[in-house]
Amino acid sequence: MRNAYGSRIAALLLLVVPVAIYMMAYLAPLLSIVSLSVDNGTLSDRFVQLSAVIEAEDRDKRAAALLGDLTSMDPRERAEAARMLNQELGGFRSLLIDTGKAAERIDPTMAGLVAFDPRWKEQAYWDVLSRNLARFTWRHFQKATGFKPDGTGRLQLAEGDDIYLRIMMRTLVIALQVGGLTLLIGYPLAYAAATGSRRLSGFILTAVLLSFWTSILVRTTAWVVLLQSDGLINNLLLNLRLITEPLQLIFNRFGTVVSMTHVLLPFAILPMMNVMRTIPTSQGDASRSLGAGPVETFLRVYFPQSLRGVFVGGGTVFILSLGFYITPALTGGPGDQMVSYYIADFVKKSLNWGMASVLSVILLTSVVLLLVLGAGVKRLFGRRIVEA
Repeated sequence: MRNAYGSRIAALLLLVVPVAIYMMAYLAPLLSIVSLSVDNGTLSDRFVQLSAVIEAEDRDKRAAALLGDLTSMDPRERAEAARMLNQELGGFRSLLIDTGKAAERIDPTMAGLVAFDPRWKEQAYWDVLSRNLARFTWRHFQKATGFKPDGTGRLQLAEGDDIYLRIMMRTLVIALQVGGLTLLIGYPLAYAAATGSRRLSGFILTAVLLSFWTSILVRTTAWVVLLQSDGLINNLLLNLRLITEPLQLIFNRFGTVVSMTHVLLPFAILPMMNVMRTIPTSQGDASRSLGAGPVETFLRVYFPQSLRGVFVGGGTVFILSLGFYITPALTGGPGDQMVSYYIADFVKKSLNWGMASVLSVILLTSVVLLLVLGAGVKRLFGRRIVEA
């Protein structure tokens, strides 16, 4: 009993380290992204006085509270608050910074604010302030999905506001195109590697691993050289007189899908090849001995057993495609950029961590839902195969 108890304690202690690493390396950043998507503490903590009187009908009280909050902020805090409010309404940055610098000289009334800058008379600026005084906000989700409250509080999708939903759909379509193309190309190669001679199998495996070990940036740059207007492919077609002018093979959907397929092809081939190697050759021999032809043997005996590798390889490629950034950025056009491009743009250029977090949460949620849907389809498909 003492040895069994000690073994359990030792096993639990051995689990502590990987669990702690998992919590710090995966769950903590994930929870941080989720919290950033709804966090509005930067603004709510800056406008404490204004948040207490924002609903008051006395406009002078609101003006005095705003000036009091701006006076209590240091220049860095004012600049940060102005940047975030400017994301909601253009022109807010200069208005808030200029008002904050002169806050102590402005008469603490609405008339004083308007005399300093007539823009304070516009209700739009006060509406933006009112929406951003709460500790938590859904404004980033509203902007990302396009569903915004109207005058009655009901969510409506205005025309043109669904841009990020369309970008998300574009990302899913490109991922499906790449996943389907990698399966079409990868399945015959995996089949040849699993059932062919040792020399053929070694050659295919070497080619796959060499591609796998090469940097994504190098492989993407190679496709830029191949597909550009004066690249090798266009020059070859021109020399063969198959075309009269260079084809547009890059900076469009074609270039994006082709280059991503090449980069992700090993992730489809290796799982399928591993599953195919576990299928006994004796089953095919038994099927042939019972009168089935090679095509029927493949379709009814071999292919159903290889579907596990197809699902794993296709699913892996699909999920990896959703987060691609470098390859579409180098080979795609403006209409072929995926959601990761806009996440990086919000982080690096506009410093809008809220929108970057919301798009990341939407992408993660979509992946989880698709995985659940895929697992259900796989289970249903597997049952039908067994019943058949």
